[in-house]
Amino acid sequence: MGAMFFAVLAVAGQIERNYIREKTLEGQVSAAAKGSHGGWPKVIDDDMLTFAVALKNKGVPVPEITKKLVIKTGKNAGKNPSVASLYRALAETEDAAVDDGLPHRPKPVRIRRPEDPLTPEEIDLRQRLQTQPHPNAGGPRG
Repeated sequence: MGAMFFAVLAVAGQIERNYIREKTLEGQVSAAAKGSHGGWPKVIDDDMLTFAVALKNKGVPVPEITKKLVIKTGKNAGKNPSVASLYRALAETEDAAVDDGLPHRPKPVRIRRPEDPLTPEEIDLRQRLQTQPHPNAGGPRG
């Protein structure tokens, strides 16, 4: 009798979990439709980045550049960005300078439900991954 009661509680818990997951996905989809994709806002805007690139091209060290930049919005407004943030933004700019046809920043990922059909890109990726040999399959280790 106790095992049956436990099984009923487990099923109820799973149903509640699925309901919460569905509501979360619906909220994310509606937020994405309004233009909000989550994540932290950019600390280094385009003007700051242009100024930082110009200083870096003149040979100014990155830690010195961060002392000359000031965050304009958000809870850190009036403070200097971190050295890591500036290195990351500069690396993104250098990667974008290489004309490889890739976007400057990653494009937002749409939230896909399990019942949604796969896009042609997803189908192509799935086929390429399935045809690749598994890295741990066969062959001597060495």
